[in-house]
Amino acid sequence: MAQQVHKRKNNKVRKVINIVSVCNALFLFITFFLLLFNLLKMNVIPNKYMIYLWIFTGVVLLILILLLLPKIRKEVKVFFCILSLLIGAVSTFGLLKIWDTTDFFNKISASNYEVERYYLLVLSDSKYQKGKEIQEEIVGVYPSGADTYKKAMTKLEEFNNKKVKEYDDLLKLADDLLNKKINVILISDAHKDALEENDEKFVNLTKIIETIDVKSEVKNLIKEAKVTQEAFNVYISGIDTYGPIATRSRSDVNIIMTIHPKTNQIILTSIPRDYYVQLHGTTGLKDKLTHAGVHGINMSIQTIEDLLDIDINYYVRVNFNTLIDLVDVVGGVTINSDIAFTPWTDSSCPIKKGENKLNGKCALAFSRERHAYASGDRHRGQNQQQVITKIIEKMTESKTIISKYSDILGTLENSFQTNMETEDIYALVKMQLDKMPSWSINNVNLDGTGSMSYTYSYPNQKLSVMLPKQETVTNAKEIINGIQAGKTFSELTAPTS
Repeated sequence: MAQQVHKRKNNKVRKVINIVSVCNALFLFITFFLLLFNLLKMNVIPNKYMIYLWIFTGVVLLILILLLLPKIRKEVKVFFCILSLLIGAVSTFGLLKIWDTTDFFNKISASNYEVERYYLLVLSDSKYQKGKEIQEEIVGVYPSGADTYKKAMTKLEEFNNKKVKEYDDLLKLADDLLNKKINVILISDAHKDALEENDEKFVNLTKIIETIDVKSEVKNLIKEAKVTQEAFNVYISGIDTYGPIATRSRSDVNIIMTIHPKTNQIILTSIPRDYYVQLHGTTGLKDKLTHAGVHGINMSIQTIEDLLDIDINYYVRVNFNTLIDLVDVVGGVTINSDIAFTPWTDSSCPIKKGENKLNGKCALAFSRERHAYASGDRHRGQNQQQVITKIIEKMTESKTIISKYSDILGTLENSFQTNMETEDIYALVKMQLDKMPSWSINNVNLDGTGSMSYTYSYPNQKLSVMLPKQETVTNAKEIINGIQAGKTFSELTAPTS
């Protein structure tokens, strides 16, 4: 009798274990094979690691078979149930990371719009607090050549009964506001920055009562390259603003990153923001390169292509937030400064001569500094190259890729924009994981002489510009072309006998 009771209990336990085994097998099958499918679809696993993946797949299949066989000892089944739960949990975690990665690259790749931001500005002590309060006011405007200006004027009609006064001089517009000859002005984000650069008090003397965002499509000028087989050029545009990365603004960082995946070389060619160049498609007055960004990323790309007579395959656009967050997520960067100074943009970040371990906020201040140097913008370009180099070195370390992967994706999601296709990015990731190469990073700097001149964007006032030294332009072009041809940096810069 006791044996029959014991047998019935065993049968019930076995039945429960079999049910749990089937459920575990179903969970393991769904999670692991979804993970496997997505990994193969992404194509980021190097071929030399694929054998381990297939071996592990075989182990999973074996576990599934053992879980589904009814007449295996219950102790063995319990063990494989626990093992399947662990593998299923890891597979679920991996699957979520893959979905996060796919979503991230879909968001940053092939961006097809930009946002031009306009402001309704009044004096800081003005009675006006909202745009709807200015219906009877005359609004001063500075007509912009940007394609978004007409759209901004249309949106202005929501606040004002078409009472506008056009100015052909930006400084005159600002002076009339400050001297209360006009009470409201409409100005683009880039022109507001220009006025603040001209007079640092302007930001404290005025206030924004309304923001008008105008979205415009961007034609993709991508020139595709076989990124794991041949050299290609990436334009790094650092816009001088915080907030949404799609915002049009002056491009204060202009660097061409030439990458050769076969020779493992990266060349960073820095172009000063004040370089006096002909904006693409324009005639007459030349302009500061930084002003090209006001007309959109394509204007900057085409202007630099004209200057250096090269093809730019892709672009990467970053802003102040990108640098701050990225430096912080990789644990800071150590830079070397040739002088001690206090950055004009952030006095809380004193830089000492020699090595400095910087967080994101101070790395940005170091990158933006120009007043402390006799060579001004030239030296700022070198500092920017140094910070970028340190970030690349940190991010390509295996321990950083593994331990900071999710944090890096989260940091870049809303502060990074590129037109490189997702498949090309995956190919580069696969190549890096496969070979884990050490990259040789070298710098090239374009140079010039300071001057004052009228510009295409501001034809009625002289601005500080840098007149290009043609020999440095020619040298940069030759180095970029030489790297693309497979030569080394040392070969291209060796002194001729």
